[in-house]
Amino acid sequence: MPGNKIVTKEEIENLKKIPGNVKGAVILADLEYVRRKGGMEAQGKIQRRLKELGFNISLKEIKPMSFYPEYLSVTVILLAKEVLHLDDDGIFEMGKTAPKLSIFIKLLTKFFASVERCFKETPKYWAKHFDFGEIETVEFNPKKKYAIIRVRGYKFHPIMCVYHKGYFLEIAQLALGKRPVKIAEIRCMFKGDPYHEYKISWE
Repeated sequence: MPGNKIVTKEEIENLKKIPGNVKGAVILADLEYVRRKGGMEAQGKIQRRLKELGFNISLKEIKPMSFYPEYLSVTVILLAKEVLHLDDDGIFEMGKTAPKLSIFIKLLTKFFASVERCFKETPKYWAKHFDFGEIETVEFNPKKKYAIIRVRGYKFHPIMCVYHKGYFLEIAQLALGKRPVKIAEIRCMFKGDPYHEYKISWE
């Protein structure tokens, strides 16, 4: 069965060594995805697993504008994979769904006057939600219809590469409307590169 790997305390302890915080809104969007897929029972399972792994936090008390350790956010995604039996396609879908569940993203993309502005504004969005790392658009080619975004200073777990592919694809999709959009990770820190890069192309 896909997604049957059990998250271990050792795995989480390694994540806890990595600094960085994220706004609760990001975690809440993922929890909403969990509830839609598995109901409150699935969220309850994640809450119990968090306790088993040494977390002393109530998911019900997470506030959207407060900061929480990014390792908690990543752990929630890992446990969602475990509880919902998600494969890579499921994690991609989870990342892709997250922007649609965030009112902040909806408001952000609503005021994009152009695709170019979408990619230019992305670093500001990152800075508002994360207190570490950075994202930038290193290439934007409207003639050939593609852009390359680079993520620096983010290396928590390979599952996040799949999650972020879905996430960034949906951001671009919201800005581009009904036009078909594709995404590929062309550089990865887990493969020895100094940063992550994603190429987004559209028709």
